[in-house]
Amino acid sequence: MGALRGGTLAVLVVLIAGGWFGGLTFVSDPSGSGMGMTTAELPAWPLLDDFTLPGIALIVLFGLLPLIPLVLLLERDPRGWAATLLVGVLLVLWMLGQMVALGLTFPAMQLTFLAVGVLLAVLGWAGRRTADEFRRPSRS
Repeated sequence: MGALRGGTLAVLVVLIAGGWFGGLTFVSDPSGSGMGMTTAELPAWPLLDDFTLPGIALIVLFGLLPLIPLVLLLERDPRGWAATLLVGVLLVLWMLGQMVALGLTFPAMQLTFLAVGVLLAVLGWAGRRTADEFRRPSRS
């Protein structure tokens, strides 16, 4: 397995584990105390009385969605690179949105997952470039 593909798969597994862990923690304890948070930290938006909706979003967006590029890359499907890039961009947007809505309340976690999103976007971009090079016809 190539280093780029292997590294990308490892980062996706970390993201998937984090999505499931955070999501299930919030869903099983909507008060947020299991993650060291309180509902007072949530913005006063409709449907955000507790952490149930953010927990479900974490499971879907970062526990399930990254399974698509993971499976595609395991199958050596070049579309896995584009899917990785999209998941990375989505994670960056999620983290930036969280920082705007909540502030930098948990800097270690927020900055780590922001970095993971940037890393996935870069890996997806690099993988797309590599996959494109293999598809180009060779010159005789």
